[in-house]
Amino acid sequence: MGKYKKYHSDVKVTYALKLQDELLPNKFTSQIPNSTTSYWKDNEKPERYVGSEFASNIQTNLNDTKVFLDPRVHFGKEVFIQMARFYITILNLIGKERVFASIVKNKNVIVQLLENLNHNFPFEKKILLLFLNISQHRYSMWLGVHAFACDKSLANTCFKKRPNQVALFEIEVLKKYMNKKSHQFWSIGAIWGKAVKDGAISMSSASWYKYSKKLGLSEARKPKKKSRKKGSLDVDRPNHTWHMDVSQYKTMDNVKFYIYTVVDNFSRKIVSHHLSRKLSAQIRVESLRKGILNEFNIEIKGQHLDLIVDGGSENNNHTVADFIKNCEISIQKKIALKDVTFSNSIVEGPYKIMKSYYFRKKEIYADGMQKELDFFINDYNNLKPCHKHKFFTPYEVHLKPDILESKPIISNCNEARLEANRNYCCKLLLPTN
Repeated sequence: MGKYKKYHSDVKVTYALKLQDELLPNKFTSQIPNSTTSYWKDNEKPERYVGSEFASNIQTNLNDTKVFLDPRVHFGKEVFIQMARFYITILNLIGKERVFASIVKNKNVIVQLLENLNHNFPFEKKILLLFLNISQHRYSMWLGVHAFACDKSLANTCFKKRPNQVALFEIEVLKKYMNKKSHQFWSIGAIWGKAVKDGAISMSSASWYKYSKKLGLSEARKPKKKSRKKGSLDVDRPNHTWHMDVSQYKTMDNVKFYIYTVVDNFSRKIVSHHLSRKLSAQIRVESLRKGILNEFNIEIKGQHLDLIVDGGSENNNHTVADFIKNCEISIQKKIALKDVTFSNSIVEGPYKIMKSYYFRKKEIYADGMQKELDFFINDYNNLKPCHKHKFFTPYEVHLKPDILESKPIISNCNEARLEANRNYCCKLLLPTN
């Protein structure tokens, strides 16, 4: 009687999964008794094992594996392995997220490529989608968009099939607002806020940025720098907390100026400003006094103001201390990052806007400095929507704080968009003979 053979467990599993023809050589399988292989096939019941509920998914993947291992697709298999190695190398060099972002950005190219594959191409489309990490659902959406592509639409999709997209008349509104001379020093977000407040458009700020970039009306936004935890405080009314500081600016004729400002925390309004060629505690006091006279009724007792400053000598001296001591209202001066944990970034914001947007592209000389500063203060306070308030200016919020609870009415714009897109006629744009 011959010695009983012990077969490796992997061989048994291969028969149980019916993969023996793909994974095992015929020379080996022909030597195994039929009774043995039949036993392996009949007695390996999925329900006997933990995880049997996943069997259907596993079986689907195994069926794909069978196809891949079939010797009749040997050539295609070798090509796929080479492609996979190449793809993995690209992922390692560039990064999976960046590669996929590029695929999404160029989805129309991907769809066109996959839909026009030669009939002799060795792989099915679903294998390529798996290879590119594109789900069937996502690809179906892309295919639908591609089927109704329209080069007249900035979204590259038929207006009638996707009526919620930005209409052509809104694009014209965008161009008008972006090209207005009065908006030349504004940020894109401020121009968008103004257009929404005027009831001219209903598109989101993200769409406004996207289409401005597509039309060449703005540059791509730079990646955000890692935020530093400056922090500040939020108050619930105007004239609760002010911030004050001094900034330097040198004109084209090499004259240095000092710009004194006082900024309200709640509204971001510049409540007082002063221009001088010298750094002076007395001027600092005068700018503070001007703000108090403009914003407070000094005949009313019991009024209080928190004042945040930095550690500069122009803000911390006997002259400033004496004014605060004898002021008609109660002022509590605090030094940023010393008496409080937050910085004085609130007052630094307008300086950054002034220099980056208003002064940078101009040739400013000493004799025109006051005019340029006054123009900036008026535009910043009264005309340009503040980033914090989206649609409203610092002046509007300072004068009427409750305005922040309201939002511009844009329903009419939405209805106009839907009507324009549903009634859009491609034939009107065709050339006539």
